[in-house]
Amino acid sequence: MNNNNELFNTWINLTKYHDRILKAMDYTLQDQFQLGIKEFYLMYYLAQSEQKKMRLSDLVPKVGLSHSALSRLITRLEQHRGESLVERQTDAIDKRSVDIFLMKKGEQFIQEMQMLINDSLGSRISEKDIQNIKRLVE
Repeated sequence: MNNNNELFNTWINLTKYHDRILKAMDYTLQDQFQLGIKEFYLMYYLAQSEQKKMRLSDLVPKVGLSHSALSRLITRLEQHRGESLVERQTDAIDKRSVDIFLMKKGEQFIQEMQMLINDSLGSRISEKDIQNIKRLVE
């Protein structure tokens, strides 16, 4: 087998492995929180930001959704189980921009979601795979 096919096959296997883990995490989050991996990513990035807020346009590439799909996701988070996990506000200076804020309840959710994902990953991924992943991203 030539080296190009080996690299390609490795890449295919890596993407299949990634997809399996992502689907498992999405299922776990749906089961426990009635939220998916995209909602997790949005709230995670907000939680990591300095003031727990980001512009909607800056979240689009991070979450990997179109502007309209992200807007619908935010609407669902604003109405999740009758509580608002995030809030959108028109920017005071640039009226065309929309800022998304992580609410206190959203901060609580993201912490619980991170713990669940960490525990779930720890039980699904072997120590060897964890070390391989760490080496891969260094």
